Amino acid sequence: MSIRSRFKGSKYWALQSSRIIYDFKFDPIKAYLESTEEMILQQEKKLAEKYNKWNEKHGNKPEMPSAFDVYEMDILNSSEFPNILNQSVYLTIYSTFENEFFKLCEWCRRAENIKIGPKDIKDLNYIGQCRKFVMKVLDVNLDNLNEKWAEIRKYQIIRNSIAHNNGVIKSANQDILNFINSSNGISFDMEESRIKIESIEFLKTLINKLTDFLSETAEQIIERKDSTRK
Repeated sequence: MSIRSRFKGSKYWALQSSRIIYDFKFDPIKAYLESTEEMILQQEKKLAEKYNKWNEKHGNKPEMPSAFDVYEMDILNSSEFPNILNQSVYLTIYSTFENEFFKLCEWCRRAENIKIGPKDIKDLNYIGQCRKFVMKVLDVNLDNLNEKWAEIRKYQIIRNSIAHNNGVIKSANQDILNFINSSNGISFDMEESRIKIESIEFLKTLINKLTDFLSETAEQIIERKDSTRK
């Protein structure tokens, strides 16, 4: 029996559509990433054309500046565009995740007519409050999501470095370094202790993992509340 048919008539019926709702929330961000990536590629192509054209026209003239000297600032700025854009979108993705996690908790609080909410839970961060609310107040076991949660905590470290230190991770431990090195689209400059998000693939992977976690958390809530009805 599907969750839809088994849980029909319950006050938690609405949560069965969580995955569709979360995809709807994050799909515009994916579309934006793809369109801006194309824009950056077009800018890089135009810059390369100007560079090559200058070389063809003036490359053999010692008295003329080199193409790099002429377009140096354009080249340097262009090389930084992807990281600047990707870091700003990263913060948008993460804040959307925080907001959706909180909304899920608040929806459940109202459904259960509970006075205590996630903001009343003691924890070091916003998403930690939400997770504890689900486990402690709603009495939902999230042990099968521990691996996903551990990964989200690494994404949280990256988020904090972008929001507070311009991408610098001070005293980065081997765990976070291994995570960065094994992820596509992000790198870590050891000399500057700074992350660089080089492609949208890292952000699209982030979206998929965050929506998986939210959807599976909603599913665990449904399963728990279903069991208490029997």
